[in-house]
Amino acid sequence: MEINLPALSEQQRMIYESSTREAIATLEANLNAPVLHSDLDINEADYCNKHLLRKSEGWQAPHNDVVGAYFRQFQALFAECGSDKALAALLGVSSDRRVREYKQGRSKIPYDIWRRFLVITGRAPQEVISVKGFVLSK
Repeated sequence: MEINLPALSEQQRMIYESSTREAIATLEANLNAPVLHSDLDINEADYCNKHLLRKSEGWQAPHNDVVGAYFRQFQALFAECGSDKALAALLGVSSDRRVREYKQGRSKIPYDIWRRFLVITGRAPQEVISVKGFVLSK
């Protein structure tokens, strides 16, 4: 029996194309996410808003009051993320203890984790990176 498989480079290209189409579908679905209104338990105007910027725009880590308020608001709106353990899993953080450290200001939340949270909550757009070319070895 003979099995004809495409070249490895073609397989990689097919996987890339499939993943890209899946990502496009997710981005389109994101446009239909519900709009939710909920008060924060802090006055955001009392804090610098540089935590909403990209690194290249002058991002600064948010004050722990902002982290805590945003996290509490999110957890109140989404019961499935109501525990710090569930929020840690959603954010790709090692443990619920780390989430509590961010809330309490014992650790500054890293840019990548914070940006992920901002995207999940619709406070920041997802970054899409252009592909310059498919570079493959011969």
